[in-house]
Amino acid sequence: MDSKLNSKRITMAVVVGLLMALSIGYFTFYKPMTGQSQLTTQDAFMLMLVALALGEVVSIKTKALIPSIFVSAALFIVGFWTLFPQDILAMAGIAPNMPGLFVMIMVTHLGTMLDKDELIAQWKTVVVTFAGMAGIVLMVMTVGRMIVGTEIAAVSTPPLTGGLVSAIVMQGAVKDNEFLFIIAMAMYVLQGFVGFPLINYCLKIEGQNVLKKYRAGELDLSQFTTKTAVSGQGKYRIFPETPKEYQTEAIVLLKTLVLVIISGYLEALTKGAVSKYVFCLLMGVLGTELGFIERKPLELSRSFGLFITIIMMFVFAGLKSVTPDVLKSIAFTFAVLISLATVGIALLSIPVGKALGLSKAMSFAIGLGSIAGGFPASYVLSNESAKLQGQNEEEFKLLLDHFLPKTLVSGFVSATSGSVIIAGLFASMFF
Repeated sequence: MDSKLNSKRITMAVVVGLLMALSIGYFTFYKPMTGQSQLTTQDAFMLMLVALALGEVVSIKTKALIPSIFVSAALFIVGFWTLFPQDILAMAGIAPNMPGLFVMIMVTHLGTMLDKDELIAQWKTVVVTFAGMAGIVLMVMTVGRMIVGTEIAAVSTPPLTGGLVSAIVMQGAVKDNEFLFIIAMAMYVLQGFVGFPLINYCLKIEGQNVLKKYRAGELDLSQFTTKTAVSGQGKYRIFPETPKEYQTEAIVLLKTLVLVIISGYLEALTKGAVSKYVFCLLMGVLGTELGFIERKPLELSRSFGLFITIIMMFVFAGLKSVTPDVLKSIAFTFAVLISLATVGIALLSIPVGKALGLSKAMSFAIGLGSIAGGFPASYVLSNESAKLQGQNEEEFKLLLDHFLPKTLVSGFVSATSGSVIIAGLFASMFF
């Protein structure tokens, strides 16, 4: 009786699922593509969610062999070539300045997960990151320069060493040359297609080695995990603990936003010399140590999932500039320079990391942070790798605590400071 009932339920579920898929396919895909209708707000939001969800499905099915962020990025590019309107974010109801605010809030949240001693202890990560960036400059400006020419190599190097700001600086330096203008941003936008899978592979090797030692009881946890605290008690608390009944969604988010606003003030005081995102990370650490804010505020306010989803939509929406014509025009140049950049990272980051006591895989992953665009890729790749390798919550936390501080710091060092300095130097030296 039970088997017949289950069979009927499965059949009904399949029929209902097919009807839902057909109706969505007709109204959301077919009619807009044929010009019979326009996407609604919910249609636009759903299309981006589908791209994100399919990326996660592929990652789970392949046990993170193919990272979700890689698949989703590819789907967004294809989407912009076919169905996605250029302003899909706005159509989905996401204001242009909202994702930037969400990133600041998310980085503050991640700061609350770190202990100040662990943050200071990441000096090795900083050294390895700079070594990787030096490797990029070395290879691109020597071998790459001979292959593609001085101007192309010079305009490509800063974006390859970090983030969006460096690409914008170089675009400003070559604004009268359309091809170089495209190259500067394309290098930043496309580098993740190499950085994402390589970092994912390194984290997989590192995770397997850590778990092997951990399961055999051979692991000294003090060498591999961060000193993240699990309680809300900071070591230097001056603020009284907020009673549980007052740890509501609105109050927790308000305290997070206060730290975000202070970070913006601090960036203004330094005249942009230190990024507001770096200050957000530091304020998250400091705010928790002083007891002003609870650890993991976005999880406490049950808003983490929405924040990271909108941030990822924003990141992938930037791929709208990658048109087929752009890809054709820069394919050879990109292939040459991204290959040289990767080799340069390996040549310097691995031996430097090994000299500092880090494994080859972890050293390479840290160095590769330069061509992965920093946050949020650093968080997504670390979390995904830890989740799919750990067989229980304890192993997941062990790996996440090991990966996350290093990948976060690497991304911030390269994207918000190192690459900007290099961009300023290259803009004045070559243009």
